[in-house]
Amino acid sequence: DVYGCKRVGKTMVAKSSLHENVEETRDSFHHDFCHVQATSYELAEEFNNAVRTAAPLQSMTAETKCPELKFSLCRVYTIKDNSTKEETAYLVERMLPGKFTKWNSNNGYVKGAKDGQAGARTIELVSGNVKLEEFTQAFSHWVYEHTNHEMIVCDIQGVLNEEGRHPEFQLTDPAICTRKGQRFGKTDMRLAGVRMFCSTHRCGLVCQGLGLPCTS
Repeated sequence: DVYGCKRVGKTMVAKSSLHENVEETRDSFHHDFCHVQATSYELAEEFNNAVRTAAPLQSMTAETKCPELKFSLCRVYTIKDNSTKEETAYLVERMLPGKFTKWNSNNGYVKGAKDGQAGARTIELVSGNVKLEEFTQAFSHWVYEHTNHEMIVCDIQGVLNEEGRHPEFQLTDPAICTRKGQRFGKTDMRLAGVRMFCSTHRCGLVCQGLGLPCTS
């Protein structure tokens, strides 16, 4: 309780543009953020289905299965100051409890490429013993192939939730880089972002299980 108010429902987090004094910039930030997040959510659902139906990625035991990728969906809330009558819009999405991790970025960074992955959680699949983190990297690669090399979803970040029956990557604030134009806001690094991903990505058993060709 805070000042006698009872907390109801799930904990949420509010986000706002750093350029909050510029109405047009703030509106653009909200539009781009929601557009990127919603697009990533839909692509992740298709990726999860592709993983579920890939024979090499079937689990060796009934008690385990491949992790799914879930992007948070956001909403825009407008709060009115009763004293000034001014309205301020905020992006609102669920808070992700747990250790926050960035698995890759829109500048070519890949987690584990230099800092190692000792102790990383693994799962036993038909194709072999696979690190759970491979699924986040394979998702970016899968999007690249699924969209006929037109875009990638990167800046894969969030938490690995293992509290449920099966592990789940709960993700937020991705970036989408496209080959043509700048359709997904300021974090869309266009062809440069696509090329940096292709230069640093290394395929593993998940990429192979999905039948993805090498990007390099």
